[in-house]
Amino acid sequence: MSERNLVAELREAIHQARARVYQVGDPTPLQPMSLEGIADPVWVKREDLGPVKAYKWRGAYNAMACLTAEKLAQGVVAASAGNHAQGIALGARALGCEARIFMPKPTPLVKRKAVMAHGGEKVTIELVGDSFSEAQAAALKFAAKSEATFIPPYDSLDTMGGQGTLADEIFTSGEGPFDRVYVAIGGGGLASAVASWLKSSWPGVKVIGVEGVDQASMKAAIANGGPTYLDYVDLFCDGTAVNQVGDLTYEICRTQIDEIITVTNQEVSSAIKAHWDGLRVIPEPSGAMSLAGYLQQQRDGLVPDGEKVLTILCGANMDFAKVAEISRQAGITPKQKRSWLFEIPEEKGSLVNLLIDLPNEVSIIDLQYGRSSGEVQSPVLTLDVPSQDEAAFSKWLEEREGYATDVTDQADARYRVIPFSPSICTSPLFVEVEFFERAGALLQFMKEVSPLASLCYFNYIYSGERVGRALVGLDFFSEAEEEAGKKLILANAGKKVRSVKEVTVGSRA
Repeated sequence: MSERNLVAELREAIHQARARVYQVGDPTPLQPMSLEGIADPVWVKREDLGPVKAYKWRGAYNAMACLTAEKLAQGVVAASAGNHAQGIALGARALGCEARIFMPKPTPLVKRKAVMAHGGEKVTIELVGDSFSEAQAAALKFAAKSEATFIPPYDSLDTMGGQGTLADEIFTSGEGPFDRVYVAIGGGGLASAVASWLKSSWPGVKVIGVEGVDQASMKAAIANGGPTYLDYVDLFCDGTAVNQVGDLTYEICRTQIDEIITVTNQEVSSAIKAHWDGLRVIPEPSGAMSLAGYLQQQRDGLVPDGEKVLTILCGANMDFAKVAEISRQAGITPKQKRSWLFEIPEEKGSLVNLLIDLPNEVSIIDLQYGRSSGEVQSPVLTLDVPSQDEAAFSKWLEEREGYATDVTDQADARYRVIPFSPSICTSPLFVEVEFFERAGALLQFMKEVSPLASLCYFNYIYSGERVGRALVGLDFFSEAEEEAGKKLILANAGKKVRSVKEVTVGSRA
């Protein structure tokens, strides 16, 4: 089969799929979204509003609906990290067939529950292995021993045909033509379908595939002349964590995709935040990957002014517990939010003096400090620098050359490992301070207590609430001084903030 015929067959499969997929779901909308600092809006294809909160229902149901009644009666089998499984479950209930779905053991509970909610008694879940590849191998083995039909998540013209109905909706929306379309790539099914269909409608459109930096299986395939197995894939964007792309998707993507770019987890997290800011929706990481690609190219000056841009929000199924990590990573860019280790002397008031010395425009996102032995102490501050103040902040850092080190990518900063040596403290008092999140509130408290005690511990991270909370360790030179200082601090310093209360933290010196 020639490459040209393969693309033509996919386009025909998309054409035929339009008569099937809307039996179980409705078209999803396109919405314009404004982005901070960018003049032109970006259009978003809202696949999170589909029946399974992701685009995968289209391909899964179409592939199942193509089966004969005899094949359906024998059941289907699939492998999935979550969204394809929900599409299979939806199809199993609608078509009245049995489905056995193999999923990796670490699949988020929210996705497993959703599968059972869509499929009910028609679905059986098998948890196998730690990766999609292991789950797929088990599914193929089961299919070979049984009469059940394996439904591929991407490397099938029927599956891609169903996914391509998304692109048909883009074309018939009346909002085109678009100059640029960004699409996430996992196995390559969605990218193959979108590129093939839109290029047949708008020959001038540029389709950019977006992969995770440590998930770039399509980029590796194109570089190596064929599907290439990656020994390691990062799982932050779990919906696109594929070790090897398909044979069909590779052949189509290498001729239909104009460019493939890679994005970091931090860039994806920032894109999730941008979706929240612009549309009040929280995509799953893979669902925000296309916007992350656009934001990267826009930041690097690679998107000409006036071009009409479309991104595809391809899914919003995520374990809620992951939101905290996304929030932590959101907006970490080379110039704006970085973590810095500062060297300060071991003396009373040195940490307060550092905070006073910070430029007024800089916001503290995270402060980690624990007293350790030695004359030099090393607090770590994560700082948010407004873009208009980057030059002034850079100059401020230059003046402190040798005393400030960028530790954003170091594990102990990312995991908030705070070194602390209780044995060198004389009589420590730990207090929990609650303060209104406004400029100067916490610093005012620290100024009040610094003449009374030496700061030996400080743990604060911005949470996005109206109030902030910090765990503060205060060291006194004697127990008598502690007793007197404690009364003053709890009685008077609390007036400077919302509340101050003594707490017990581990073993005291």
